[in-house]
Amino acid sequence: MGVHQKIYTLTDGQRVTINQVMEQTGIKQSAARVRIAQSRDPDKILAPKGTHLDYGYGRLRVHKKTQNIIKVDKQKQKKIEKYITQNKPFYVDEMYRLALKKISYKKP
Repeated sequence: MGVHQKIYTLTDGQRVTINQVMEQTGIKQSAARVRIAQSRDPDKILAPKGTHLDYGYGRLRVHKKTQNIIKVDKQKQKKIEKYITQNKPFYVDEMYRLALKKISYKKP
């Protein structure tokens, strides 16, 4: 008797299993599972190995950020800064920030 394989429905209506994703992309089973867990977009899931589109933590993604990713990162940073200044007013004080930097400093 065979093992039951879960069938995933992508956003375009296409139905795939983990094994089909593995065959089409050339990735391992664990990577296929992660892709499906992160997104149901067929362009991202069925992208060839090494071209995982616009998400993940690869070294190349960090070094070759597109302008859209940089824009989103700056928007997130501004949102975080606004939250901190509204909810933690003591953090704006320069002496407090200096103390935090000195406390968290690790010697090599």
